[in-house]
Parts: sequence; structure tokens; C-alpha cells
Amino acid sequence: MRHSLQRAATLPELLVTLTLLTMLSVYALPSFAKWITNNKQQMLREKLFHSLQMARTQAVLKSRTMEFCGSADALNCDGNWHKGWILRVAASKEILAVEQLAQVDLPLRWKGSRDQILFRDNGQTPLSNGRFILCDDDGNLSWQLVISRQGRVRQATAKENLNESHRCL
Repeated sequence: MRHSLQRAATLPELLVTLTLLTMLSVYALPSFAKWITNNKQQMLREKLFHSLQMARTQAVLKSRTMEFCGSADALNCDGNWHKGWILRVAASKEILAVEQLAQVDLPLRWKGSRDQILFRDNGQTPLSNGRFILCDDDGNLSWQLVISRQGRVRQATAKENLNESHRCL
């Protein structure tokens, strides 16, 4: 009669494996959480950049002044950029686009001469230049989007971010 030999892990082997998995997770999870946070920050920057580009384009295409502003309720301009924003025709207040953000844990701030950004029919923002700033949990400047008076939107350089890091304090 043939007996089959059963193979299994011994208790010491299981304990060593469990210990290694625990050590690996202790080192890997913080890095994974930081990676997720960085991705959220990059996605927010891209959404905002494309929304600003769309606002400028709509102003030129429709030959009308467009208002781009922070909004918590997706209806009214209230300066709550971290909750979302709306694009509307400045004269009629007709809303053309809405972006509501699920990640309200990202403290997006607008630093400009006005609470809203007005894109004129030629794409310029003569009275609404400024910068969007996102700071991380450690008080460091993650990124900036700079809007010139000509209405151009660009991402700030690393040197500019270092020079403006005091804005996160």
C-alpha cells in the first residue's frame, strides 16, 4: 500500500514568513500612502489647469467675458476653491461648467487680486492675475499654477516654489 506524503509548512516557517510580511508592510504602506497623496495632488493640478484653459478658450470663442470662481455648492461663487469651481458667463451668470472635488482634504488656495478670475473676450485677465497654491500636510508647497495678465496658465518652476514656500506657513 502506498502512502502519500503530505507536505506542509512548519510553525517556525510560518512565523518567519509572517514576520517578513509584517516588516515589509511596515515599510511599504507609508510609501504607498504618500504615492496616493502625490497622485491626488497631480490630478487636482491637471483638472484645474484644463479647467482654466477651457475658461480662457470659451471667452475667446464666445467673445464674452467668462468668470471662473471657487464654489462649494456648484451654484454660487464663494471662494471655496478646495471644494470645486464653476465657469460662467460674467454678464448673465449662466453656468457653463462645474467641477466638484471629492478630495476636500487638499487645501487649494487662490492668491490673487480678486476672489474670481475674469477672462475677457480676448483671453486676457488684466485684473485677475495670481496663483493657485497647494500645500502638503507637512507645510511644504506641492505646486503652483500661475495665471498671467495675458491669461496664460503655467506651472511654477521648482525655484519659484522654493521662493513662495512661505505661503504654506
